[in-house]
Amino acid sequence: METNLKARILGAVVTVLALALILPNVLQTELQNDQLLSEIPERPATPHWVDESQSSRVRIELDSLAKGEFQKGITAPEPRVVTLDDPKILHNAAERGSLDEQGAAVAWTLQVGAFNDEKNAIQYRDKLRHNEFKSYILKSGDGMWNRVYVGPMIQRTKAEQAKSRLTKQMSIKDIRLQQYKPE
Repeated sequence: METNLKARILGAVVTVLALALILPNVLQTELQNDQLLSEIPERPATPHWVDESQSSRVRIELDSLAKGEFQKGITAPEPRVVTLDDPKILHNAAERGSLDEQGAAVAWTLQVGAFNDEKNAIQYRDKLRHNEFKSYILKSGDGMWNRVYVGPMIQRTKAEQAKSRLTKQMSIKDIRLQQYKPE
């Protein structure tokens, strides 16, 4: 084929493709000016037994949480400080889990330290976690002390084993075994 014929065919193909892509947009200018129609169905009727005030309450709590107002009303209870290990409860609590007088599960935790500086408490907790001990921090009610704990554990024997592991592995002294009380 001649070069001139090839150029004409190529030009015709490009022109047809350009018209196929651009022409529909030019002809539909009136749809572009209209707002898009929503295909979302209307909200269904709420049954009579649903309390809608609960959902609005959650929304309000989430808003106050996002603004930081919610934290102002929260105060942590004062953690219990023990000087001696708590005694065993009910039956032999070392062998299996047990229940306290209120019927709640008895769990055990180890108090391993108390720090004035929160950074030191966090570093100590992270060090314990790095050594595969489940640990957490509780602030005192007055905010002066950051107490570091290992646990909780359902069986007292597991807590006693963790206590001896902490003494050997990390050379921690004055570890106090106490009953874990959830807030």
